[in-house]
This record gives sequence, C-alpha cells and structure tokens, in this order.
Amino acid sequence: MPAWHVLVWWVLLAMAFLGSALVVGRLDSRRRLVALRSRFYLGVPWGSILSLGVVLVVYLVVQEGAVHWERPLAIPFSAWSYLYPLGWLFAAFAHVGPGHLLSNLTSAAVLAPLAEYVLGHYPGTETEAWHADPRIRAFVLFPTFVLGLGVFTSLFTWGPVIGFSGVVFAFAGFVLVRYPLAAVIALAARSAVRTVAGALGEPVAVVETTASVSPPWWYGIAVQGHALGFLAGVLAGVALLRHRRLRPDPFRLWVGSLLVCLSLSLWAIWWVRGESTFVLYRALGVVLVAVLATLITAAPTASDRALVGRLTRRQVATALLVVPLVGMCLVAVPLNLTTVEAQPSEDAVTVGGYAVFYGEDVSNQLFSVVEIEAFGETTDVTTSGVIVVNEDRNVWGREVTKAELETHGEGTVRIGGLAWSETIEVEREGWVVGDDPVYRVHLEHDGERTVAYASDPVAVRGSIDGRAVALVADEDGFHIELDGVVRAPVPGPGESVTAGGIVFVREDDALYAVDGATAVVIAEEESYASSQEDR
Repeated sequence: MPAWHVLVWWVLLAMAFLGSALVVGRLDSRRRLVALRSRFYLGVPWGSILSLGVVLVVYLVVQEGAVHWERPLAIPFSAWSYLYPLGWLFAAFAHVGPGHLLSNLTSAAVLAPLAEYVLGHYPGTETEAWHADPRIRAFVLFPTFVLGLGVFTSLFTWGPVIGFSGVVFAFAGFVLVRYPLAAVIALAARSAVRTVAGALGEPVAVVETTASVSPPWWYGIAVQGHALGFLAGVLAGVALLRHRRLRPDPFRLWVGSLLVCLSLSLWAIWWVRGESTFVLYRALGVVLVAVLATLITAAPTASDRALVGRLTRRQVATALLVVPLVGMCLVAVPLNLTTVEAQPSEDAVTVGGYAVFYGEDVSNQLFSVVEIEAFGETTDVTTSGVIVVNEDRNVWGREVTKAELETHGEGTVRIGGLAWSETIEVEREGWVVGDDPVYRVHLEHDGERTVAYASDPVAVRGSIDGRAVALVADEDGFHIELDGVVRAPVPGPGESVTAGGIVFVREDDALYAVDGATAVVIAEEESYASSQEDR
C-alpha cells in the first residue's frame, strides 16, 4: 500500500476518535477531568508513559529494533540464568518481535494507567514526607516500582523468559483487588486497543492461505511467569487496601477475579511431548482458577475473627496467596542457577562465544535441565532445528524449528550482545523420494556457507533395471546411489547423467530415471512456501 494511503487512514482514524471524544466530553462536562487531576499530576499518568517509553527504547535501541524491526536482537536479552546478569536485567523489557512487543504495549497502555490511578500521585493525608510530592510519585516512584517488578519477574520465572507480560499481569492483579469491574472492562478495552493499533499498522489487510507450522496458541505461554506477576500484583493490592482500611465488595471481587483470570488465560497449563505433540490441561487449569478467585476474594474481605490460634481468617487467606508465590520463587532459584551443557556439532558456526548448529532429536535443555517424571509426563524431551548455545552466557535455545525449514526453506538467527550483533542465514534444500525427504541445511555467515546437516539416504521404492536406487545428501551435494555405491551427482536443470547404464534426467523440478523407452519420476525437488516476512 502506498505511504499516502496509510497516512490517509491514520488521519481518518484520528479524526474519528477525536471527534467522538469531543462529543462525549461535551456531554460529560468536566467531571472526569477533575477526577483525573485529583489522582494524577496535571491529570496525566506520567509514570505509565515513562515505563512504556523504557520498553519501547529497549526494543528500538538496545535490541536494534529501529534497524531490524521484524527481527530484533532477542537471544542476549533473555533471562537464561542468574549467571548471566545482562539477560535478567533486560529480559522483562525486551521482546522477540513486533507482534510480541505490540501485544504487551497495548495491554500495558490500558492497565498501567489504572494501576497508577489506584496508587495516585497525591497522598491520602497531609504529610511533608519526600514521597508525598506528586512529581516524585509520578516521575520516580511509579517507574522505579515498574522496573523493580520487571527484574523480580525475570529472576523468579522458571527457565528462559523474555517480555513485559509479567509486569502487565501484575498491573492486572493490582487493579483487580481495588476495582474489580474496572479490571474486567480494561481487558475488553485491551482488545479494542489492539484492534485500533492493527488498523493503524495495517489499514487494509490482504491474506492468502499458506501452509502453517504454528503450534497451538497456548504453547509457549509463560503461565508460571504470568501467575508470578499476577500474584505479586494481587498481594500488593491487598496490602494497599489494608493500609488505606478499605474492604471491597466480596461478590464483585469474586466475579471480577473469575473473569479476569479466565480472560488472561491463567488456566492454560500445558506441556510438550517430544517434537510436535502438545498437552493442554484445560480442566485442571479452570479448577485452579476457581480456587485462586476464592483466595483473592477472601484475602481482603474475610473477617478479622480468629481462625487458627491468633491468626485471623483474613491473615490465613492472605497466607494461602503468599505460599504459592514463595513456592514458585524457591523453585526458580535452583532452576536458574543451572549451567548449559553445550554439545554443538562439529559443523557449528561460532561467533562471539555463540555456537550455532542444526540438530535433530537432540535433548531439549529448555525442559530437560532437570529430570522429572510425574503424572505420565517427563522432562526428557527432544527437539530438532537450529540451536544456539553460549556456555559463557548459559544460553541454549532452539531458534528455527525443523518444521519451519520444511515449510519455508529458510530462516534467520541473530546473535550478539550490548552494542554488537551478527546475523546467520539458514537455508534448507532437498528432494522428496516418494513420501520421504532427503535434504541438507546450510548456515551462512559473512559470506561463508557451511553445510550444517545432511539427512540419511532415501531409497527409491522398487528397483530400476534390477538396481536399487537411492538419493544421498552429503557435503558435496546430492548424489545418485546404485546398489549401495555412490555413482553420480544429481544433474542440473535440463541436464542428464548416466550411472550403471541408467540415464538420469532432470527436467524442471523432477528427476527421471530412463531405462530404454521408459521414464520414471524417482524424486521431486522440495518446494517451499513464502516466508512470513515475504507475506
């Protein structure tokens, strides 16, 4: 779409919302503006603006998103281990791509101002304390609280994590306890904001159906990290209510808790079985959400009557919320102190301490870092694809899956650190013999191309002129094998080669074996869908 078309749509969208806001403003007089000024310095949520600005700067500058918008530098800014401070310092504010970034920013744009509104820039009572200054509360305290919360979620989330979602969930939990209905409405508003953001970014969308390699939408959701942030926000909200001696309506809080927890997919408890099988424990997740909603309701609303010894009902309910939070943190410590057992292949491309290689059926160290078997599941799972390892940074990640290469034939891996980055291009080429592929995977860096992987030979079904024929992939290319002996390279387009008295002809994307007057297709060159970036 031409740039001026996009600009026209932006102007139309701005005029529509501005006009709508002006009409409502006239109908509502100045009451809402007065309410905002009573809570915010000059009526503006400065802390939220600054916090979201930090996230955007990290993406554009630190992750080089301004230059590589679609493929920011994400690997060095993930929280791989306590032994890699750069990761856990930046992980909560970095993102893997524009979709991830915009999803968290739009959610935060709705929830962060509500959380800041609950705190307020003005103290509830007259005081001369330094933190009573609304400018300090707006420009220092709230942003500092957000930054600290981000580092907290990075430190105590299990395994590698990246993204602002833990903080976003903390905002949701904090707002929920004080204003349950507002939290529910905010989640509906989040969907509306995403729709508007999508209209700004892509005013007109043209979509073509293509092959998909996407796992289920819930695979990869950092449920434990989301729960960690959410519980931290809820407990902070409960503490604030007690400090201000406020007690919310129990029924509203219970209904709001159920709706918010379900809308935020806190029920999506999942696991992975091997290469391409995923398990979702939906019913168990919903049961846990119901229990969580009950505890959230009881913590700020239960009576102060003694229940166990000197412990009141409200104290016990709050403790039951603290226990899972502390438990998750205690589990995170040994997990995040583990080190990477790097075993890159001999064909790995090494740059700046990183080893990039292709492997199949290798141990997935994102799950098998600790060997556990329970409830029919195991952490001993494998994976296939392009893997990045860095022992110094305790990095181990599968960056391009085997399925992605099968579908698109190419991929990109970006590695680096503060102030430096390198790009490694991945390409797959192959043939399909019957239903089975024989293929090679290349890694290219700085103009140097390396064959990172060659699959096993694939035999042609039946025989040709009494000979067993197979296709072989190796470092030199693709070859024709007869009776277990490599005889000739696969010919180029429009060319032919003779091996063992059989003529092999390549026309377009097919390889034929010619025996007298008979020509048989023995293999077809792999074809790939356009990449996501092209689409």
